[in-house]
Amino acid sequence: MTLAARSAAVALAALALAAPMARAADPAPEAIKACAPAGAGADSYCTIGGVRLHYVDWGGQGPAIILLAGLGNSARIFDDLAPRLTAGHRVLAFTRRGYGQSDHSQTDYSNQALVGDILGLMDRLSIGKASFVGHSIAGGELSTLGAQHPERVDRLVYFDSAYDRARAMELTDGVPAGAAPTPADLASLGALTRWRDGVLQTQSPAVRDDIGQVMALGPKGMTPRTPPAVMLKVLDGDIAAGPQYSHIKAPALALYTSKDVADQVAASTPPARRAEVIDYFIRHIRPWMLRAQADFLEQKTCGVAVELPRSTHYFFLRSPHATATMVLSYLSSADPCRWRPPLNVWRYNW
Repeated sequence: MTLAARSAAVALAALALAAPMARAADPAPEAIKACAPAGAGADSYCTIGGVRLHYVDWGGQGPAIILLAGLGNSARIFDDLAPRLTAGHRVLAFTRRGYGQSDHSQTDYSNQALVGDILGLMDRLSIGKASFVGHSIAGGELSTLGAQHPERVDRLVYFDSAYDRARAMELTDGVPAGAAPTPADLASLGALTRWRDGVLQTQSPAVRDDIGQVMALGPKGMTPRTPPAVMLKVLDGDIAAGPQYSHIKAPALALYTSKDVADQVAASTPPARRAEVIDYFIRHIRPWMLRAQADFLEQKTCGVAVELPRSTHYFFLRSPHATATMVLSYLSSADPCRWRPPLNVWRYNW
């Protein structure tokens, strides 16, 4: 699979439902102390069931918001967005096992195992209930939390992640390939950050922070710390489960990107090839996205779906302020089932 197709496959990952898991007994005081955050915005760690997990706690007072990254990213992908959410909330982000600074030695990457990590980390951090924001494949963890653990969920916000992924690989295999990174682009963290900024059409500091955790510099330049087999295990388990929105009791907001722009295409890609990518998205991936919206609204009680105009998969990097405004507005709404976005968010470039 080409780099562009692989990136798109990550964008099309999500929604799984696992078997119910009972909440573990309250952890001992020493276990809670061992998992305490190292400081506001600092890299922090906690071992759950033998798995060392990385997380970041940006602080804040009030109900918790837990941010869950997409496939291939770490908690640091939210470095620009998270501090903007701390007004009235405690904000944290978790790095999935197998990625970044979380444990890479595990073999179980099922949706059940991933959700178990989240619940265990919540217990150690004394978080009884939270609102969850999940990007891309993290939508699977959101759905399982909502369906199987309603007592731990306040509200759910899907960042381009509320999809039935059964056709994901079929669709992404057809995406025309954009320009791949050159050896010079892979030569250093700074060079790869500049290339990735061009791909994502952003200059967010979170891009560099995230790359620094999920990639490592070696003889062949910057390469992923996570083996491809891990990505496939996460994808396979997630796609196999399929969405079951009707089982989710918590209010849920699904944000969808428009699938009508050149999303995650390298800046050096020739104009003709860029036009081919846009055409493919409009003819194949946009209809799939519209069907996903309809399915979500038909099946999810108290569900709201919003399509962001001319948007990209990492819209929260391009427009962190508008994204934070929208999320906080939804989480504070007295009537989430009838919530509508604030009018001022539409003036931003998504």
